[in-house]
Amino acid sequence: MTAAPDQPNDDGAAGGSLLGAMTSRRAFLAGAVATAGLSMLDPRQLAAARRRAVALPVGDLFPLGVASGDPTAQGVILWTRLISPVPATPLPPADIAVDWEVATDDAFADVVASGTAPAVAALAHSVHVDVEGLQPDTWYWYRFSADGRTSAVARTRTFPGAGATPERVVFALATCQNWSDGYYTAHAGIAAEDLDFVVFVGDYIYEKSANRQPRPISIPESVDLPTYRARYELYKGDPNLQASHHRAPWITTVDDHEVANNMIAGIGKDGEAAGDPAAIAAWLARRADAYQAWYEHQPVRLPAPSSADYRIHRVVEHSDLLRFFVLDGRQYRSGYPTGTTSEGADDPKRFDEDRTMLGAEQEAWLDQQFAATTSRWNAVAQQTVMTATPIPVGKTNFFNFDQWDGYVAARNRLLHSLVDRKVRNPMVLSGDIHLAAAGGVRLDYDDPAAPDIANEVVTTSISSRFDDGLLDLFTAALEKASWARYGNAVDRGYALITLTANEWRTDFRVVDVKVPSATVRTDHTDRVQDRDPVVLPPPTTAPPTTTAPPAGPAPATGAQPVSGAADYTG
Repeated sequence: MTAAPDQPNDDGAAGGSLLGAMTSRRAFLAGAVATAGLSMLDPRQLAAARRRAVALPVGDLFPLGVASGDPTAQGVILWTRLISPVPATPLPPADIAVDWEVATDDAFADVVASGTAPAVAALAHSVHVDVEGLQPDTWYWYRFSADGRTSAVARTRTFPGAGATPERVVFALATCQNWSDGYYTAHAGIAAEDLDFVVFVGDYIYEKSANRQPRPISIPESVDLPTYRARYELYKGDPNLQASHHRAPWITTVDDHEVANNMIAGIGKDGEAAGDPAAIAAWLARRADAYQAWYEHQPVRLPAPSSADYRIHRVVEHSDLLRFFVLDGRQYRSGYPTGTTSEGADDPKRFDEDRTMLGAEQEAWLDQQFAATTSRWNAVAQQTVMTATPIPVGKTNFFNFDQWDGYVAARNRLLHSLVDRKVRNPMVLSGDIHLAAAGGVRLDYDDPAAPDIANEVVTTSISSRFDDGLLDLFTAALEKASWARYGNAVDRGYALITLTANEWRTDFRVVDVKVPSATVRTDHTDRVQDRDPVVLPPPTTAPPTTTAPPAGPAPATGAQPVSGAADYTG
């Protein structure tokens, strides 16, 4: 058992020169994280934690459940967090020793790994254990205990690893779980599936509260470490979400609402801090707090963050059949082509070559990873819709600039990398937009005969609503997009993906999130067949990639920005 490995932080976020303006708490946290890493390896640290032990409040110390994630062929990350069962009596401000066990059975008759790890006070008494030495492609059960009290028992599994090709892999794809918009009936569905793991592509929490049915809440907006922690405590207390975590390991990344709606790199939500050094410094402090709270509540194979710049992107290798490229499309992106407006009429600036969704360092890293993969299916797990989504409004096309449509050159660079590196069966896994869809991702959307370089699966939200006022526009956009095979903006749910060597099958599961006991049904099944990497013919004239529109004319009379209810966020 070791601490999660150190990784270099990226330095591509806008406003990085202002990191020195961060509060001294950052330096303290960096020291605390280093200490936490030592304590997971050094028995003397754990002995000290035991000597400092004081009587803990009576009651359940594990109300947030347990979780596992980022498996390898030999191990997995185990997570929990201690919470005082008596709100008026907080846990002591020191690390607390927590025991953990891994067994081949849920009765723990055959314990194959065990140890003690610290619940780190500086990290909200969260526990991250990197269990090693397990058998590949095997189910295990795990639990924690502290002060004579034991957590829930959950199951996890290791991946087959390099050199192995399983006959079948089944996993759920999920995203966007606004507490107020619905019950977590979709998570109850995931917990009932016969699956191997879950991929979650962001919006685990929503930073703002909503006083609407069926689950109104009125806690303050999350803007700093205590208020982000409070939000996770609310969300992770849900029994259906816990059941989903207890069913299988997760692979997870962040989107925007873990920090703030439509967050852009180092310039805030909707880029509103751009050009204001004080506002940028405040934004970076908020983002650092948000990422720390995310880490404190997720079973990720990452070091704890120690600054506002936190490397999240990584590769998760399942087997020779499947590999995941987990991306960060928020921390390093350029601002919107229109400034602070996340949607609008077609704009030539969205085609600018210097615009980036991932940042130069992450783009280069991804190209290297594409060059190295030998897996049959290659899944790019990321946040926003990648395929083009023109929205006809009158005689004008509007676009959501928060998606890859706002970063056309960056999208084309990624697609060219897939082609140049001869990546087999690239699949893009997306969320964010609160609808389900399947279709092709291509370089040229004006040519009906253009090949799909990749296929995209967009999962609908676990609970977050799609604005009813936008349904007609979505229907019109779906009809216009010949490369789209399916779309559903009405229902909530998740995608269940089953793949073999020959086929990637997506069952779009939907469920009524207004009814706690609702049952899950399959709305649509999409199939993608195994194929060789796409080979593009050499251009005989100018490259056929989509080009910027002419500067005029102005939007047609009566065309309105694509915006629904004032309180709607994607």
